[in-house]
Amino acid sequence: MKKERALCYPSSMLFITGLDFTKRIPLFDHLQNRGEELLVTAGRKIMRSFRSPFVLFVTCDRAEIISLCEFPREILERALSVSSIAAADCRYSLCGDDAMLHVFLLASGALSPLFGEDTVQGQISDGAESARLIGSSCPEIDKLLNMAVAFSKRMHSDFRMRVFDRTIADEMERRLAGVGRILIVGSGEGARMLAQRLKDGHEVYMTLRDVSKTFLVPPGVKAVDYEKRLEFAMISDAVISASSGLYYTFTEEEVELIGHKPVFDLSMPHDLPPLPFVTKLEDMNIPTPERDEVLSRVREEAFSEMGKYRSWLERSHSVSSVETEADSLAFETMRRLSSAVASLGIDPEKERNLRVSILDSVRKAYISEKLGKSGR
Repeated sequence: MKKERALCYPSSMLFITGLDFTKRIPLFDHLQNRGEELLVTAGRKIMRSFRSPFVLFVTCDRAEIISLCEFPREILERALSVSSIAAADCRYSLCGDDAMLHVFLLASGALSPLFGEDTVQGQISDGAESARLIGSSCPEIDKLLNMAVAFSKRMHSDFRMRVFDRTIADEMERRLAGVGRILIVGSGEGARMLAQRLKDGHEVYMTLRDVSKTFLVPPGVKAVDYEKRLEFAMISDAVISASSGLYYTFTEEEVELIGHKPVFDLSMPHDLPPLPFVTKLEDMNIPTPERDEVLSRVREEAFSEMGKYRSWLERSHSVSSVETEADSLAFETMRRLSSAVASLGIDPEKERNLRVSILDSVRKAYISEKLGKSGR
Protein backbone atom coordinates (compact mmCIF):
# COMPACT_ATOMS: atom_id res chain seq x y z
CA MET A 1 0.00 0.00 0.00
CA LYS A 2 2.75 2.44 0.94
CA LYS A 3 4.62 1.88 -2.30
CA GLU A 4 1.45 2.60 -4.29
CA ARG A 5 0.86 5.82 -2.37
CA ALA A 6 4.46 6.88 -2.96
CA LEU A 7 3.89 6.49 -6.70
CA CYS A 8 0.60 8.37 -6.56
CA TYR A 9 1.69 11.32 -4.42
CA PRO A 10 5.27 12.41 -5.10
CA SER A 11 5.92 16.13 -4.63
CA SER A 12 6.31 16.51 -8.39
CA MET A 13 2.63 15.63 -8.79
CA LEU A 14 1.34 18.82 -7.19
CA PHE A 15 -0.88 20.99 -9.38
CA ILE A 16 -2.33 24.48 -9.01
CA THR A 17 -5.15 25.86 -11.16
CA GLY A 18 -6.00 29.48 -10.45
CA LEU A 19 -7.87 32.62 -11.43
CA ASP A 20 -6.29 36.06 -10.94
CA PHE A 21 -9.03 38.47 -9.85
CA THR A 22 -6.92 41.58 -10.46
CA LYS A 23 -7.14 41.02 -14.21
CA ARG A 24 -10.90 41.63 -14.18
CA ILE A 25 -11.97 42.81 -10.72
CA PRO A 26 -15.76 43.23 -11.36
CA LEU A 27 -15.98 39.66 -12.71
CA PHE A 28 -15.26 38.27 -9.24
CA ASP A 29 -17.25 40.68 -7.04
CA HIS A 30 -19.74 37.93 -6.13
CA LEU A 31 -16.96 35.83 -4.57
CA GLN A 32 -15.82 38.36 -2.00
CA ASN A 33 -16.46 38.01 1.75
CA ARG A 34 -18.40 34.73 1.53
CA GLY A 35 -15.97 32.68 3.59
CA GLU A 36 -16.70 29.07 4.45
CA GLU A 37 -20.14 29.12 2.81
CA LEU A 38 -18.60 29.69 -0.63
CA LEU A 39 -15.76 27.20 -0.09
CA VAL A 40 -18.05 24.39 1.05
CA THR A 41 -20.73 25.00 -1.60
CA ALA A 42 -18.24 25.35 -4.49
CA GLY A 43 -16.13 22.48 -3.15
CA ARG A 44 -19.10 20.11 -3.13
CA LYS A 45 -19.92 21.08 -6.73
CA ILE A 46 -16.33 20.32 -7.75
CA MET A 47 -16.46 16.92 -6.04
CA ARG A 48 -19.25 15.82 -8.39
CA SER A 49 -16.90 16.12 -11.37
CA PHE A 50 -13.44 15.65 -9.85
CA ARG A 51 -12.67 12.58 -7.79
CA SER A 52 -9.04 13.23 -6.81
CA PRO A 53 -8.07 15.12 -3.61
CA PHE A 54 -8.11 18.91 -3.79
CA VAL A 55 -8.39 22.06 -1.70
CA LEU A 56 -10.09 25.26 -2.89
CA PHE A 57 -9.32 28.63 -1.35
CA VAL A 58 -10.35 32.15 -2.27
CA THR A 59 -8.38 35.27 -1.29
CA CYS A 60 -8.98 38.94 -2.01
CA ASP A 61 -7.18 38.65 -5.35
CA ARG A 62 -7.40 35.02 -6.49
CA ALA A 63 -9.10 31.63 -6.38
CA GLU A 64 -6.98 28.49 -6.47
CA ILE A 65 -7.35 24.73 -6.57
CA ILE A 66 -4.46 22.69 -5.18
CA SER A 67 -4.68 19.09 -6.35
CA LEU A 68 -2.62 15.95 -6.78
CA CYS A 69 -3.44 15.52 -10.47
CA GLU A 70 -4.17 17.93 -13.30
CA PHE A 71 -7.38 19.87 -12.68
CA PRO A 72 -9.76 20.92 -15.52
CA ARG A 73 -10.08 24.70 -15.30
CA GLU A 74 -13.69 24.72 -16.54
CA ILE A 75 -14.75 22.82 -13.40
CA LEU A 76 -13.39 25.60 -11.18
CA GLU A 77 -15.02 28.34 -13.23
CA ARG A 78 -18.35 26.54 -13.28
CA ALA A 79 -18.26 25.95 -9.51
CA LEU A 80 -17.55 29.65 -8.90
CA SER A 81 -20.19 30.81 -11.42
CA VAL A 82 -17.59 32.62 -13.49
CA SER A 83 -17.87 33.01 -17.26
CA SER A 84 -15.18 30.92 -18.96
CA ILE A 85 -15.02 33.37 -21.85
CA ALA A 86 -14.63 36.41 -19.58
CA ALA A 87 -12.09 34.62 -17.37
CA ALA A 88 -9.87 33.49 -20.24
CA ASP A 89 -7.08 36.00 -19.50
CA CYS A 90 -7.32 35.45 -15.72
CA ARG A 91 -6.17 31.81 -15.72
CA TYR A 92 -2.84 30.45 -14.55
CA SER A 93 -1.50 27.02 -13.68
CA LEU A 94 1.60 25.58 -12.02
CA CYS A 95 2.88 22.11 -11.23
CA GLY A 96 5.63 20.31 -9.33
CA ASP A 97 8.22 22.38 -7.48
CA ASP A 98 6.90 25.60 -9.02
CA ALA A 99 3.51 24.89 -7.46
CA MET A 100 5.05 24.04 -4.10
CA LEU A 101 7.15 27.22 -4.02
CA HIS A 102 4.07 29.20 -5.02
CA VAL A 103 2.13 27.90 -2.00
CA PHE A 104 4.78 29.06 0.48
CA LEU A 105 5.30 32.45 -1.17
CA LEU A 106 1.56 33.03 -1.50
CA ALA A 107 0.94 32.25 2.16
CA SER A 108 3.61 34.77 3.17
CA GLY A 109 1.99 37.56 1.16
CA ALA A 110 4.99 37.82 -1.15
CA LEU A 111 2.75 37.24 -4.18
CA SER A 112 -0.07 39.53 -3.08
CA PRO A 113 -0.72 42.78 -4.94
CA LEU A 114 -0.36 44.37 -1.50
CA PHE A 115 3.10 42.95 -0.86
CA GLY A 116 3.45 41.23 2.50
CA GLU A 117 -0.21 41.16 3.52
CA ASP A 118 -0.94 38.61 6.24
CA THR A 119 -4.65 37.96 5.61
CA VAL A 120 -3.75 35.16 3.17
CA GLN A 121 -2.80 32.99 6.16
CA GLY A 122 -6.39 32.88 7.35
CA GLN A 123 -7.79 32.43 3.86
CA ILE A 124 -5.58 29.39 3.23
CA SER A 125 -6.53 27.98 6.64
CA ASP A 126 -10.22 28.49 5.79
CA GLY A 127 -9.73 26.60 2.54
CA ALA A 128 -8.00 23.72 4.28
CA GLU A 129 -10.68 23.54 6.98
CA SER A 130 -13.54 23.62 4.44
CA ALA A 131 -11.86 20.84 2.44
CA ARG A 132 -11.70 18.73 5.62
CA LEU A 133 -15.40 19.33 6.26
CA ILE A 134 -16.44 18.03 2.82
CA GLY A 135 -13.73 15.37 2.63
CA SER A 136 -12.04 16.69 -0.52
CA SER A 137 -8.54 17.00 0.95
CA CYS A 138 -5.88 14.42 1.79
CA PRO A 139 -2.99 14.24 4.28
CA GLU A 140 -0.44 15.37 1.67
CA ILE A 141 -2.21 18.61 0.75
CA ASP A 142 -3.36 19.22 4.31
CA LYS A 143 0.23 18.96 5.58
CA LEU A 144 1.51 21.31 2.86
CA LEU A 145 -1.04 24.00 3.70
CA ASN A 146 -0.44 23.70 7.44
CA MET A 147 3.29 24.10 6.82
CA ALA A 148 2.65 27.09 4.53
CA VAL A 149 0.58 28.92 7.17
CA ALA A 150 3.20 28.24 9.86
CA PHE A 151 5.89 29.43 7.43
CA SER A 152 3.99 32.65 6.79
CA LYS A 153 3.66 33.39 10.48
CA ARG A 154 7.39 32.86 10.93
CA MET A 155 8.21 35.15 7.98
CA HIS A 156 6.04 37.92 9.39
CA SER A 157 7.76 37.49 12.73
CA ASP A 158 11.29 37.41 11.31
CA PHE A 159 11.00 40.06 8.58
CA ARG A 160 9.22 43.36 8.00
CA MET A 161 7.04 42.02 5.21
CA ARG A 162 4.87 45.10 4.67
CA VAL A 163 7.80 47.11 3.34
CA PHE A 164 7.29 50.30 1.31
CA ASP A 165 10.57 51.42 -0.25
CA ARG A 166 11.88 54.88 0.59
CA THR A 167 12.92 55.16 -3.07
CA ILE A 168 9.23 55.57 -3.97
CA ALA A 169 8.82 58.46 -1.57
CA ASP A 170 12.05 59.99 -2.93
CA GLU A 171 10.69 59.87 -6.48
CA MET A 172 7.33 61.38 -5.46
CA GLU A 173 9.12 64.25 -3.72
CA ARG A 174 11.06 64.91 -6.89
CA ARG A 175 8.03 64.77 -9.17
CA LEU A 176 5.85 66.95 -6.93
CA ALA A 177 8.37 69.70 -6.24
CA GLY A 178 6.56 73.03 -6.50
CA VAL A 179 3.08 71.51 -6.27
CA GLY A 180 0.80 73.06 -3.63
CA ARG A 181 -2.09 70.92 -2.39
CA ILE A 182 -1.85 67.14 -2.48
CA LEU A 183 -4.57 64.57 -1.68
CA ILE A 184 -3.31 61.15 -0.54
CA VAL A 185 -5.72 58.19 -0.51
CA GLY A 186 -4.95 55.39 1.94
CA SER A 187 -3.85 54.60 5.48
CA GLY A 188 -1.13 51.97 5.04
CA GLU A 189 2.61 52.32 5.51
CA GLY A 190 3.09 53.77 2.03
CA ALA A 191 0.40 56.42 2.39
CA ARG A 192 1.69 57.42 5.82
CA MET A 193 5.31 57.61 4.63
CA LEU A 194 4.30 59.81 1.70
CA ALA A 195 2.20 62.10 3.89
CA GLN A 196 5.04 62.42 6.41
CA ARG A 197 7.59 63.21 3.69
CA LEU A 198 5.44 65.68 1.76
CA LYS A 199 3.75 67.63 4.56
CA ASP A 200 6.63 70.04 5.18
CA GLY A 201 6.75 71.37 1.62
CA HIS A 202 3.09 70.99 0.66
CA GLU A 203 -0.46 71.26 1.99
CA VAL A 204 -1.36 67.59 2.36
CA TYR A 205 -4.81 66.05 2.77
CA MET A 206 -5.34 62.37 3.56
CA THR A 207 -8.55 60.37 3.12
CA LEU A 208 -9.20 56.86 4.44
CA ARG A 209 -11.93 54.34 3.71
CA ASP A 210 -11.94 53.22 7.35
CA VAL A 211 -12.78 56.18 9.64
CA SER A 212 -11.60 54.16 12.66
CA LYS A 213 -8.04 54.57 11.34
CA THR A 214 -8.04 58.37 11.36
CA PHE A 215 -5.54 58.23 14.22
CA LEU A 216 -2.98 57.05 11.64
CA VAL A 217 -2.98 60.44 9.90
CA PRO A 218 0.41 62.06 10.69
CA PRO A 219 0.48 65.38 12.61
CA GLY A 220 0.41 68.29 10.21
CA VAL A 221 -1.70 66.40 7.65
CA LYS A 222 -5.42 67.16 7.33
CA ALA A 223 -7.83 64.20 7.51
CA VAL A 224 -10.63 64.29 4.93
CA ASP A 225 -13.92 62.37 5.09
CA TYR A 226 -13.93 59.61 2.50
CA GLU A 227 -17.31 60.81 1.23
CA LYS A 228 -15.70 64.16 0.37
CA ARG A 229 -12.72 62.69 -1.47
CA LEU A 230 -13.87 63.88 -4.92
CA GLU A 231 -14.41 67.42 -3.65
CA PHE A 232 -10.89 67.59 -2.22
CA ALA A 233 -9.38 65.85 -5.24
CA MET A 234 -10.79 68.56 -7.48
CA ILE A 235 -9.32 71.40 -5.41
CA SER A 236 -5.93 69.67 -5.01
CA ASP A 237 -3.03 70.18 -7.39
CA ALA A 238 -2.06 66.48 -7.33
CA VAL A 239 -3.67 63.20 -6.25
CA ILE A 240 -1.84 60.11 -5.01
CA SER A 241 -3.56 56.80 -4.33
CA ALA A 242 -1.65 54.47 -2.03
CA SER A 243 -4.67 52.49 -0.91
CA SER A 244 -4.78 48.76 -0.17
CA GLY A 245 -8.42 48.33 -1.17
CA LEU A 246 -9.51 46.06 -4.00
CA TYR A 247 -12.07 48.51 -5.42
CA TYR A 248 -11.47 51.82 -7.19
CA THR A 249 -11.49 54.95 -5.05
CA PHE A 250 -12.66 57.03 -8.03
CA THR A 251 -14.66 55.95 -11.06
CA GLU A 252 -13.43 56.72 -14.55
CA GLU A 253 -15.91 59.60 -14.76
CA GLU A 254 -14.71 61.00 -11.43
CA VAL A 255 -11.06 60.85 -12.49
CA GLU A 256 -12.02 62.77 -15.63
CA LEU A 257 -13.67 65.41 -13.41
CA ILE A 258 -10.51 65.75 -11.31
CA GLY A 259 -8.80 67.18 -14.36
CA HIS A 260 -5.49 66.52 -16.06
CA LYS A 261 -3.35 67.30 -13.03
CA PRO A 262 -0.67 64.93 -11.72
CA VAL A 263 -2.49 61.76 -10.69
CA PHE A 264 -0.48 58.80 -9.35
CA ASP A 265 -1.68 55.27 -8.67
CA LEU A 266 0.86 53.64 -6.34
CA SER A 267 -1.61 50.99 -5.19
CA MET A 268 -1.29 47.27 -5.83
CA PRO A 269 -3.78 46.19 -7.01
CA HIS A 270 -4.43 49.42 -8.84
CA ASP A 271 -6.88 51.78 -7.21
CA LEU A 272 -7.63 54.08 -10.17
CA PRO A 273 -9.04 53.36 -13.64
CA PRO A 274 -6.29 52.90 -16.28
CA LEU A 275 -6.60 56.29 -17.96
CA PRO A 276 -3.75 57.74 -20.08
CA PHE A 277 -2.96 60.58 -17.67
CA VAL A 278 -2.86 58.32 -14.56
CA THR A 279 0.77 57.43 -13.74
CA LYS A 280 1.07 53.94 -12.27
CA LEU A 281 3.88 52.73 -10.03
CA GLU A 282 5.29 50.41 -12.69
CA ASP A 283 5.36 53.27 -15.21
CA MET A 284 8.04 55.03 -13.15
CA ASN A 285 10.52 52.12 -13.03
CA ILE A 286 11.52 52.93 -9.46
CA PRO A 287 14.04 50.49 -7.92
CA THR A 288 12.73 48.76 -4.79
CA PRO A 289 15.82 47.41 -3.01
CA GLU A 290 14.12 46.92 0.35
CA ARG A 291 11.28 44.83 -1.07
CA ASP A 292 13.69 42.90 -3.30
CA GLU A 293 15.82 42.04 -0.26
CA VAL A 294 12.81 40.79 1.70
CA LEU A 295 11.57 38.74 -1.25
CA SER A 296 15.01 37.19 -1.75
CA ARG A 297 15.22 36.12 1.88
CA VAL A 298 11.66 34.77 1.93
CA ARG A 299 12.34 32.74 -1.22
CA GLU A 300 15.46 31.31 0.37
CA GLU A 301 13.48 30.28 3.45
CA ALA A 302 10.74 28.85 1.22
CA PHE A 303 13.21 26.58 -0.57
CA SER A 304 14.34 25.29 2.83
CA GLU A 305 10.72 24.64 3.82
CA MET A 306 10.14 22.77 0.55
CA GLY A 307 12.96 20.43 1.52
CA LYS A 308 11.27 19.73 4.86
CA TYR A 309 8.00 18.96 3.10
CA ARG A 310 9.69 16.54 0.70
CA SER A 311 11.31 14.79 3.67
CA TRP A 312 7.91 14.48 5.33
CA LEU A 313 6.46 13.00 2.13
CA GLU A 314 9.23 10.42 1.93
CA ARG A 315 8.80 9.41 5.56
CA SER A 316 5.02 9.23 5.37
CA HIS A 317 5.10 7.08 2.23
CA SER A 318 7.88 4.73 3.23
CA VAL A 319 7.14 4.19 6.91
CA SER A 320 3.78 3.02 8.16
CA SER A 321 2.04 5.98 9.81
CA VAL A 322 -1.16 5.26 11.67
CA GLU A 323 -2.03 8.95 11.86
CA THR A 324 -1.59 9.51 8.11
CA GLU A 325 -3.68 6.43 7.35
CA ALA A 326 -6.34 7.66 9.81
CA ASP A 327 -6.44 11.05 8.11
CA SER A 328 -6.80 9.43 4.69
CA LEU A 329 -9.66 7.24 5.90
CA ALA A 330 -11.39 10.21 7.58
CA PHE A 331 -11.17 12.31 4.41
CA GLU A 332 -12.47 9.46 2.23
CA THR A 333 -15.35 8.74 4.64
CA MET A 334 -16.37 12.38 4.67
CA ARG A 335 -16.14 12.52 0.88
CA ARG A 336 -18.55 9.58 0.60
CA LEU A 337 -20.96 11.01 3.19
CA SER A 338 -20.76 14.67 2.16
CA SER A 339 -23.85 14.73 -0.06
CA ALA A 340 -25.86 12.68 2.43
CA VAL A 341 -25.02 15.08 5.25
CA ALA A 342 -25.91 18.09 3.09
CA SER A 343 -29.26 16.50 2.15
CA LEU A 344 -30.35 16.43 5.83
CA GLY A 345 -31.25 20.11 5.58
CA ILE A 346 -30.25 20.85 9.16
CA ASP A 347 -29.04 24.14 10.62
CA PRO A 348 -25.66 25.11 9.04
CA GLU A 349 -23.90 25.19 12.38
CA LYS A 350 -25.30 21.77 13.32
CA GLU A 351 -24.27 20.43 9.91
CA ARG A 352 -20.76 21.73 10.45
CA ASN A 353 -20.57 20.15 13.89
CA LEU A 354 -21.81 16.84 12.45
CA ARG A 355 -19.11 16.87 9.78
CA VAL A 356 -16.42 17.61 12.37
CA SER A 357 -17.77 14.81 14.57
CA ILE A 358 -17.64 12.30 11.70
CA LEU A 359 -14.08 13.26 10.81
CA ASP A 360 -12.89 13.06 14.41
CA SER A 361 -14.75 9.81 15.12
CA VAL A 362 -13.39 7.98 12.07
CA ARG A 363 -9.88 9.18 12.76
CA LYS A 364 -9.93 8.23 16.46
CA ALA A 365 -11.61 4.89 15.82
CA TYR A 366 -8.98 3.90 13.25
CA ILE A 367 -6.09 4.94 15.48
CA SER A 368 -7.62 3.13 18.47
CA GLU A 369 -8.14 -0.03 16.41
CA LYS A 370 -4.62 -0.01 14.99
CA LEU A 371 -2.91 0.76 18.27
CA GLY A 372 -5.09 -1.75 20.06
CA LYS A 373 -4.08 -4.50 17.63
CA SER A 374 -0.40 -3.64 17.87
CA GLY A 375 -0.58 -3.84 21.64
CA ARG A 376 -2.22 -7.22 21.71
